[in-house]
This record gives sequence, structure tokens and C-alpha cells, in this order.
Amino acid sequence: MSTSPAPTALAVEEQQLRSADQTALWTRRVRPEGQARARVAFVHGFAEHGGRYVPTLRWFAARGCEAYALDLRGHGRSGGRRTFVRRWGDFLDDVEAYVLHVAAHGEGPLFLVGHSMGGLVVARTLQERRHRLPALRGAVLTSPFLKVKMPLPAWKTAAGRVLSRWLPWFRIPADLDVAQLSRDLEVGRAYLADPLVERGATARWYTEAMSAQEAALATASALDLPLLFMHGEDDGVVDVEGTRRLHAAAASQDKELRLWPGARHELFNETNKEEVWAHLLGWVERRLS
Repeated sequence: MSTSPAPTALAVEEQQLRSADQTALWTRRVRPEGQARARVAFVHGFAEHGGRYVPTLRWFAARGCEAYALDLRGHGRSGGRRTFVRRWGDFLDDVEAYVLHVAAHGEGPLFLVGHSMGGLVVARTLQERRHRLPALRGAVLTSPFLKVKMPLPAWKTAAGRVLSRWLPWFRIPADLDVAQLSRDLEVGRAYLADPLVERGATARWYTEAMSAQEAALATASALDLPLLFMHGEDDGVVDVEGTRRLHAAAASQDKELRLWPGARHELFNETNKEEVWAHLLGWVERRLS
């Protein structure tokens, strides 16, 4: 019989930190009872926020890991114009500040986890700033936003490119089919009802994201720390082929690609999420020695 504390009983601590340009960033932390074996820091996807990861944080904390979640700028409770970024490097500033914050608090080896857009942000952070983040023991990319699966209407791509220069904060509807998030339909309903979930992208975010995707794949050889890639084979939002390409090209001698049959975009909210959590935890545990 498990002696782990009930996850729902573990408190969520909230704290603000500052990015390089002083943008306020919101973080959440769930600490285990007793000494932590490791620290696991999550970075969310586009238009969502770290609050959606609280069940995941509690699950990891109940098993001895100190777990964190960040709200990137323009998302959730963090500062900044909604879903807007002047340059992709602003997101890298956010993650760098976040990792340094987590490294300075708590205890145990530190692992960084990025989902969807967060996976793209984490990949670019590792490629550009690995030397400034020596505390990292490894990284996990889940459904990383490297290649769009849903075809975008031509008017959206054209508007994004033109308006990025002249009206960069112009908002373009996202039109996400929430049924693609998870086989659990309640996940989509909760997503639509969440007041902190955004409903559109800005023109500058779009062009910066497209450039970041190209850069991530072009500089894959800069990824040299232990890596776990996970992706649902039925993901209708982000194409699994991008994940396969990045995994194959990464220079790390310690890398794993785990594909989940039948799973959709949000692995941590899927019907088999505890199996996904357990696989990630097992990967972390094998790198603690």
C-alpha cells in the first residue's frame, strides 16, 4: 500500500519573480513532505498557464519531487500584453530567470519540462543559454511546438506576416478545436471555461514562433544534456514529425523518444495521464545517481 500523502492535501505556494526586463512572472510550487529527491520545473504551452498543471505538480510532490510551474509573459497571471512577445528571446529570458530562481530554492537535482510552445521555448533556451544554466540535470519536451499539424488558413499566415511589422500586437483568433487536447472531454470544457486561457495569438508572436521553429531544428546539435521527448501519436495540434526530427538530430548521448498511441496533445491531461507521469518520473529517477 502506498504511503504517499494525498496529492490534494499538498499546498500550492505562489510567488513572483522578475524577468530580465523586469516583467513580473508568476510561479507555483508544491513541496513534498520531507526532503525532496529532485526538482521538476514545468513550462506551459501557448495561451494557457501554469495553474492548469497543479494536479501534475501535486502528483510529483506526493512522490518526493519539488514541483514548479511558470506563467510565461503574456500568459496567466504574469505581466505583459496577452500572447505578445517582441522577440522570442523574451521567452528565453523568462525561462532563464525561472530556472535560476528554482535553482536557488529548494533542494535536489533540477529537471526542466516544456510542453507544446513551452517545449519550443525550452529547446531554444537550451540551445542558446545552456552555459548559463549549469544546475540543469536534464530536460523533457512534451508535444513540442516544432511543426503545426492543423493547416492554417492562408489569410491568417498572410496577416500574421504583414501585421507583425506594422501592427505587431494585432490579435488573430486561435480557433483551437478543444477536442484535440485530450480524449477526456472534460479537459476541453474546463479549458473553454478557464478565464486565464487566451483565445488568440498576436501577429508578432506568430512570426517569432515560426522563426523559433526553424532555429530549433537547424541548431538541434546544440542539445547535449539528457533529454526525454514525449508525444501523442494522435496529436492533431502539433505534428509528431517535428519531435522525431529534433530527437534524431539532438547531439545528446542520453536521449529517449516515447510516443503514446492514441494520445492527443496534452499528455498531462490525457486519460492515461498517470502512466505518462510515471514514465517521466521513472526517467528522472534513473538520472539521480
